[in-house]
Amino acid sequence: MSAPREDAARMLKNAQEDAARMLKNAQEDAARMLKNAQEDAARMLKNAQEDAARMLKNAQEDAARMLKNAQEDAARMLKNAQEDAARMLKNAQEDEFRNLSKTGKTASNDGEPAIRRNKLYAIGELSSRLTHDLQNPLAVIKNTLEILRLRDPKPDEKTKESYDRIERAVTRMSQQIREVLDFVRTADLMREDVSVAKLLKTVIDDIDVPKEIQVILPPQDARIYVDVKQMQTVFSNLILNAIQAIENKGKIMIQVLDSDEDTIIEIIDNGCGIESGNLDHIFEPLFTTKQKGTGLGLASCKAIIENHGGEIDCSSIVNKGTAFTIRLPKI
Repeated sequence: MSAPREDAARMLKNAQEDAARMLKNAQEDAARMLKNAQEDAARMLKNAQEDAARMLKNAQEDAARMLKNAQEDAARMLKNAQEDAARMLKNAQEDEFRNLSKTGKTASNDGEPAIRRNKLYAIGELSSRLTHDLQNPLAVIKNTLEILRLRDPKPDEKTKESYDRIERAVTRMSQQIREVLDFVRTADLMREDVSVAKLLKTVIDDIDVPKEIQVILPPQDARIYVDVKQMQTVFSNLILNAIQAIENKGKIMIQVLDSDEDTIIEIIDNGCGIESGNLDHIFEPLFTTKQKGTGLGLASCKAIIENHGGEIDCSSIVNKGTAFTIRLPKI
């Protein structure tokens, strides 16, 4: 082999070795860069997850703190409103008794006792305070609860139980406010012809009836000429009362009797019943045997039915059940 050929072969070999070395170095650099990139990505992902978890924890703590503050505010305002109403009622009654001792008679307004009017006045003041003061904290509690559920759609059993308990408390407080407003609100009747069955179905669809309680609707129907919203309030209050009276498994039966003169609607439960000594007082404002009741639900029912020109009565046997009977005249 001549010298030029040997030089060319050597140069080719050197070039191939250089190329192989460069390729190897490039592959090692690429592998190292890929490894570094993967490690960086894993580190960034871990940091992002930790940041997200920390942000979620902070958000939950903030929401829980807001919720606790709102609950405390609502409880404090409710307590203050109740104390104010009780004080107003006591002062009004003392004034009335002083007037009675001086004059020997009570003032009257269309035959209504003055003490009852004073009760209504106290309730009216309480309703204004409740409506204004409790709306904001209740809204905060409700919205915060929704945020917590959105952030944590599958909470553990203990957390879920806490959420449910808060929701029940908000619902109960909202119901108490509605009971007060339903009782003191004075509005002209907006009557319309409506089916009793349709009214009952609408009310029951809006109530969370426990699975253990069976509501038996009447097979027959009747048309009544009433204020739909007010009559829904009556049915809702009576059915909720029946649900609360049934401690475990039970039935609520609704009957409708239609005649030429009036329509009779009966709501019957097989719950705990009402003591005979309480039956004469259940329709009185502020009278309640419940620890968490307002004593206005049945008073509201009576006021609404009488405003329609009708009557409402109650019969009950302890440990057997209760029947509320509504009688609405044909118009």
